[in-house]
Amino acid sequence: MQCVKASNRCCDEPDNMINFVAKLVDKPYWAIALILGVVLVVFPCVTIDRNYRWSSHPPDTLVPVVVGILLVLISAAAFVLSLVRRDTVDRGAGIDLTHVKEDREALWTTVGGCEIRVVEGRIEDQSGVTGAAIALPCNEYFDDECVDDRRSALGAYVSRIFGGQVAAFGALTKEECKRRFGSGIPQQKADGVSGESFGVGRCVLLLNPLGHSLAVALVSTTTQRAGEGLASRISYLCDGMRELFTRLADARLNEVIMPVMGSGHGGIYRPLALVGLILAVAEAARYGQGAQRPKRVTIIVFRKDANSPSEVEAVVVRRALGLVGSRE
Repeated sequence: MQCVKASNRCCDEPDNMINFVAKLVDKPYWAIALILGVVLVVFPCVTIDRNYRWSSHPPDTLVPVVVGILLVLISAAAFVLSLVRRDTVDRGAGIDLTHVKEDREALWTTVGGCEIRVVEGRIEDQSGVTGAAIALPCNEYFDDECVDDRRSALGAYVSRIFGGQVAAFGALTKEECKRRFGSGIPQQKADGVSGESFGVGRCVLLLNPLGHSLAVALVSTTTQRAGEGLASRISYLCDGMRELFTRLADARLNEVIMPVMGSGHGGIYRPLALVGLILAVAEAARYGQGAQRPKRVTIIVFRKDANSPSEVEAVVVRRALGLVGSRE
C-alpha cells in the first residue's frame, strides 16, 4: 500500500506542476514578475536538506538577487499603473478618456480632423479672429427680440461689439435672411403678435457686418409659438451645425467660436445642451463633405468670472469629448 501511495504521489507531481504553471500564466504580468522576483531573491539565500529543513546563508552571487529586486520594483510600478488605468476607465463610465487632451484653460479632442475645444468664459469677450467666425444662437424669426436681449448670448455679444449699432445689426440680419431664404412663413409668436419664421436649424453668415472686420453666424435654435413660448431641441442643434459648416465652407473659414446653444431661453438643461452640441458638432465634422469641416470649433461654457462656478462641470465635458473622440 505504501508503494502504491508513493507511486501515485510521484505520478501526481508532474500534473500539479503543470497546473501551477498554467495558473501562473493566467496571472497579470505584474503578478508573474513579483513571484519570479521573490524566488530570485529568496532561493540564493536558502538551502533545503533531504529532511526539508531550511537554512539561510549569504548568497554565493548577487546577480539573481539584484535581478529579483528589479523584478519586484517593476511589478510594483506595473500594479500602480494598472490601478490608474482602471480608475480612468471607471471615472469615464466605460468611455475611453485617453482621446481627451487637457491643459489649464481647455479640454479638447479631435473628430474627423476637426479639433473640438471646450473652454470657460463669456462669448462677448471674444473679438474677431482671422479665419474664424463667431456663431450665435437666435430664434426662428431672426428678429430684434434676440438682438435686444442682453441676457441672451446674441444680445450680449452684439451690444458689446457693435455698441450703438444694435438696431442696424438687426436690420442687416433680417435683410440677409430674406436674401438667402426668401419670404418666411407667418407664425403666431404670442397672443396678438405674429412674425415671419425662417425655420429652425437655419444659419446666416454675416461677413464684415457694419464695417467690422469679423464674421458672425446666426443659427436658429429655438422656436416661439403662441401658448408654447420659447423652446429648443437637440435636433435643432444638429440641423444648425450642418448648415453652419456649409456656410463656413462657402466663406472658406476654418474656425468657429460659439457659446452653448439651446440652454438659455431655449430651456435645455445646460449639461445636456453642451453634450448635445458636442454631438452635433462631431456629427457635422465626421460626415461633412470635403472642406465642410472646420479645423477647430471652440465651445464656450458661460462663467461670469474666475470666482464664479462654471455652468457645466468638467467631468461632464470630459466624458462628452471622450464619447465622440473614442470613435475616431
